[in-house]
Amino acid sequence: MDDTTADAGLSTVGMLGNGAPASQVLEAVAMRKHGDPAWAPFHYEKISETEYEVSGGVPAVIGVVKKWPGPHSSVLVSMDEISQEQQARSPLEVVPALPQQELAQAAQRQPLPDSGPNATAPNYLTVVLQLPADEQGRKRICNALSLDADFFGAKVTATSLADEIAVNQLLELRCEPADVQDVRARVAKRHQGV
Repeated sequence: MDDTTADAGLSTVGMLGNGAPASQVLEAVAMRKHGDPAWAPFHYEKISETEYEVSGGVPAVIGVVKKWPGPHSSVLVSMDEISQEQQARSPLEVVPALPQQELAQAAQRQPLPDSGPNATAPNYLTVVLQLPADEQGRKRICNALSLDADFFGAKVTATSLADEIAVNQLLELRCEPADVQDVRARVAKRHQGV
């Protein structure tokens, strides 16, 4: 496996669009710096100890594959810009974790969904991981959970460096109950047949 840059969690060279958190940060900075809303990055290379060159262009979906058939251009992204973007993406409000006893009780109350022939088991499982303190451990987990990673037939469809369950719970507390029910109904309808 490629060596990763200690500060950014990125290899010295790589492809973008894989959904890994470090890649998402680099993509966001590069797209903002480029300024063309149609431009999207697809490749990066570390060109110095403090900068990455990010290449991209205007993508086209050909069949089911995104390709960059036109001319390519590049932007330089500094480690400082990556760091600033990572800080901007960190959660604004931290919710304290439940004590172990409460977590164990909650797990006992939540049975696994039935998967029988007439079952309506959910198609998604949301998990929040508290990342380890060591940087290498954090990088290994983030890379393992990149988009489209395969876990026994399940695919990773979204990642975030925030505790999205806690964020959603706080939003639910601050929103009107009817609005929360409406959003849940819309999401359920969108995922029917998936």
